[in-house]
Amino acid sequence: MSDLTELLQAEQAFISDGAILKNAVIEAALNMDVRLLELLMQSDTIKDHFFTPVAGALVFDKVKFQEFVSNKAFLPDSYTTFKNRIGLTDGRGDYISQSRDVVLAWPYKDCVLEGGMTKEDRGRNEVFWNTTLAPDDITRLFEPKVLTGWERWDGEAVLAGKAKPVGEVSEYDNLLIKGNNLLALHSLKARYAGEVKLIYIDPPYNTGNDGFRYNDRFNHSAWLTFMRNRLEVARDLLSRDGFFCCQADDNEGHYLRVLMDEVFGAENYLSTLYVQVRYADKTLTQDMDFHKQIEMVHLYRRTEVAKPILPTKQKDLEKYVWYFAEKAGGTEMELGGKRVIKFSPNEIQLKKGSPSEDGRKEIWATGSILDGNSSGRFFRDYLQGRSAQDGLGAVYKVFDIGSDDHDYRYFTGPKRDGATKGKYFQGVPSDQLENADATSTTPIENFKDMAGSFGNCRGEGGVELRSGKKPEALVRFLLDHLTVKGDLVLDSFAGSGTTAAVAHKMGRRWITTEQLDYITGLPMPRLTNVIAGDATGISEQVEWQGGGSFVYAELAASNSSFADRIEAAQDIATLQTIHADIQATGYLRYDVDLSSFETDDFAALPLDDAKRVLMDCLDANHLYVNLGSLDDADFDISEEDITATRSFYGLGK
Repeated sequence: MSDLTELLQAEQAFISDGAILKNAVIEAALNMDVRLLELLMQSDTIKDHFFTPVAGALVFDKVKFQEFVSNKAFLPDSYTTFKNRIGLTDGRGDYISQSRDVVLAWPYKDCVLEGGMTKEDRGRNEVFWNTTLAPDDITRLFEPKVLTGWERWDGEAVLAGKAKPVGEVSEYDNLLIKGNNLLALHSLKARYAGEVKLIYIDPPYNTGNDGFRYNDRFNHSAWLTFMRNRLEVARDLLSRDGFFCCQADDNEGHYLRVLMDEVFGAENYLSTLYVQVRYADKTLTQDMDFHKQIEMVHLYRRTEVAKPILPTKQKDLEKYVWYFAEKAGGTEMELGGKRVIKFSPNEIQLKKGSPSEDGRKEIWATGSILDGNSSGRFFRDYLQGRSAQDGLGAVYKVFDIGSDDHDYRYFTGPKRDGATKGKYFQGVPSDQLENADATSTTPIENFKDMAGSFGNCRGEGGVELRSGKKPEALVRFLLDHLTVKGDLVLDSFAGSGTTAAVAHKMGRRWITTEQLDYITGLPMPRLTNVIAGDATGISEQVEWQGGGSFVYAELAASNSSFADRIEAAQDIATLQTIHADIQATGYLRYDVDLSSFETDDFAALPLDDAKRVLMDCLDANHLYVNLGSLDDADFDISEEDITATRSFYGLGK
């Protein structure tokens, strides 16, 4: 904005008494005014932002420019183009009640919310980065980060109680990463884009209840922005045959569903799994009018090639129990090019007996069956309505239809006045007769009663999380149906480490991230327990005996070096030098009044007070060191961390 303001000051048509005439600038942009275009192209920054190279020419994005100027002019407080309401719109900003093509709109939707914290009880004033007003800040924010503190944990390290050096980081290494999960996901994207088979997340529910160890108090609009930013990068990490699962309760679950339709595409929604998480008599609090027993897991696929693994069961003869006894020859006719024998009710008898290979299965010829197979279509086209001429209760023997060992099937018409439905009787399929071990698939159930598992999971993995912990049985259910051994599973809200623990025991590769400081007190010991042969959770069912390894690393926090320098400063002059260095990096808090440092007030402070003031000015977002600064001596990255980081990103030595 300052660059643009300086440029516009040079053209009298766009200023009045030193103030920018915003409407005049917008009108000039819409009219492609040559004076405005020539001004804008004098600045490389402005030119790079609002002009796109096309076939040797530069094309002016006047819509983007108008949004930039309008945003700053009319919405100086919110930094968002969206109205101060949350609801469904037609995509053009108008709220609607009904439409076939809707999106969810809310304030700050056009922003990025870092949502970072290091302790569960430390809230912050979140910084919203507008995608139009702050593209450079967002680009910097999303650049891959340096990782430090690398450790490798395998059986030997766990037994010795001491991590091993990491050295090379391979694609087969499991990863536990400490740091803001939005920035960690963008760093992971640099290496794992399109490679993750399943992402399962259990984010903050925005309930206002801090019993969960995340700071679960994002307000509604901020929570939606927080989630949208993470869903978008998660989508890019998924493989074409990958799946995304997000758990929520009814506080935000339905808004989340609409948001996920927008990010992943409504056509890629597969199902919502409803999970009973507590018994009817186990209320959260006594002052509730309605008891929360159910949570939901929204399930999406990345593309149409993703196919879940359906439950199988061995095919049996249980339903093949119907037998026909012909008492007369019936009446022969031709229908639809097929030979048909019609029997009146007294010419044929239907009996129910024991299951056998000679038995037949009863199938109603109605609904989707009428269009779904040859027998249904034959009934629809040639038998439906014939009761008027053939009488009620007629039976038809139709030849050359179906895929069983019989060369005919029996069809029955309605048996009472006014009825239209009929049935056909199918023999045992030929492939089932030839293969006694043949199996069939059944749909995945979308309701799971896991109240017992939720009630008993507190101590799973040898670590305790009083509330919010998910049982290993739930994650196993998802992994069973959405992954196979060797697939890569990602959870960007590690919590107590349930997803990683289950993936490890089931032979899946895994990556999990956690930004809160308890990462070394919950997921870290839990995963070392898994390597040592943890016997809790699903261990008995999957015959887990221990083994494997994982690598731990942290996003390198850029402000930590400044904090160390502030702490070690011996005088005010040194602090002023540090302040200048911080200001040069752009890592001051967004709401710092820089003018206060230009007066004598700061220099007059006692040293300890001056340190406290300067420490408070550091960006509370805990921005991290970008990969481009890996070799920058100012950040003092060790050679071991440099080597491991290069290996992680595939940069060579």
